[in-house]
Amino acid sequence: MADSDLVIPSREELRVGDVRYKAAISEAVFTRVAAQNNFINTYQVDSHRWVLNGSYGVATGLNFYDGVTAFFFNSEITGVNFWNQSGVSGTTEFDINWIDVNGVDQGSIFIVTPKVTATSQVSAFKNLVTNTEVNPAGTVLPTFAKTTFLEGESLYLKLNTAMISGFNSGLNLFYRPIN
Repeated sequence: MADSDLVIPSREELRVGDVRYKAAISEAVFTRVAAQNNFINTYQVDSHRWVLNGSYGVATGLNFYDGVTAFFFNSEITGVNFWNQSGVSGTTEFDINWIDVNGVDQGSIFIVTPKVTATSQVSAFKNLVTNTEVNPAGTVLPTFAKTTFLEGESLYLKLNTAMISGFNSGLNLFYRPIN
């Protein structure tokens, strides 16, 4: 292994014998500490959920319908999950707009917005860290135009379109702090 290679992220537990008084500190202990640190840096995330309870068509085109979330630290988006319980026909299209630190709306964070056309219960998922996608029939996964944000910038959900008689829907956004 080269000195610049990352220690593979792993949840590791240290034993009393590893750190007892006068115990020799070994490469194995430091490797486990590094693995645990890298695990946290790679996989620990926060999330924000926007929920459209009940018949949500009334929310179409409204800004801040289910609130605004602000980043407390410089952050990056790590994934998204969205769902819809039911509808009759048409498309539910979600959008997330970002507001810079000066309070100016900068528009969508997506190139391709997440969409649901399925009229039955469906949930879709995109993980930007592991590149895992769950994309059932009747969903369109988003393509992100922007994934990094400064401390104090904000995001809000905008419902571009709602399927006819759409009922119970929402979107989770996953993110983590960065340097």
